[in-house]
Amino acid sequence: MGASILAGVLRSYTKAVNSSQTPVISKFIATVSSEASAQRLKSRFSDYANQLEIQSSGNDVAMKKADIVLLGFKPYMVNSVLAKPGVKEALKGKLVISVLVGTPPAKIYCAIAGSDDLQYMAQPYEQREYHIRRVMPNMAAEFGEGMSVIEKNSLAPEYESIVDWVFLQVGRIAQVTPELYDLGGVLTGTTSPFFSVALDGMLDGAVSQGLRRGEANRILSQTLRGLATMLDNGEHPALVREKAASPRGTTIAGLLSLEADGVRAAYSNAIIKATERSIQIGK
Repeated sequence: MGASILAGVLRSYTKAVNSSQTPVISKFIATVSSEASAQRLKSRFSDYANQLEIQSSGNDVAMKKADIVLLGFKPYMVNSVLAKPGVKEALKGKLVISVLVGTPPAKIYCAIAGSDDLQYMAQPYEQREYHIRRVMPNMAAEFGEGMSVIEKNSLAPEYESIVDWVFLQVGRIAQVTPELYDLGGVLTGTTSPFFSVALDGMLDGAVSQGLRRGEANRILSQTLRGLATMLDNGEHPALVREKAASPRGTTIAGLLSLEADGVRAAYSNAIIKATERSIQIGK
């Protein structure tokens, strides 16, 4: 996910340079866990060798150089990464953006500061040593079509603007309150894989009825784009179904089959279970 966000911000850098504007961010440092990963990133972003430094060690050194730090590792690594010597001092007074699943800002603060002060986020932002905001983007960020849910907590206005700007480079944004962040993160971060299950089933059905999988995939891809445009223009999902389901038609026959198989309840339960898991991870 970090590489997808980096790609979007680098694209904005190119646009700014090409239009003779000053880039919002002009220097980047990416740290990864292995030399093999570093080489892959260097190959992928070879056009930005003068703007991007990639290294496989020295997180604290990179954090010290940076004005803005984005955390993009696995949630279970939060202590092993942030409690290392030098990190506490390197992050002090800086904007820290986290895309870690199920990891509240207070938990990140405790890992950085070596503290158990879970009331950290209740402090006025002016009094905080670390300025933490968490965001959940999704896989489409790599193509500039992502949806990022941003947790709305108190943050200095200049930092608010920076966070919004970063994620607008990879798609759209929505802000939610802390108590709804886990749900918002599930809606943006997990539903694409959920949709892929339905799509895979449709592809299997299409193949069984004589269509090649690649052609069926192309048809469904455009159909999804059309549905997304309809929803963007205010169409309610129920109205979409109502418009398409004519008497004795194919659509109503298929919809009744889906209802009989419990598809609606299955998807509702998937959202509930994923949200519960996100909350559990954060404890």
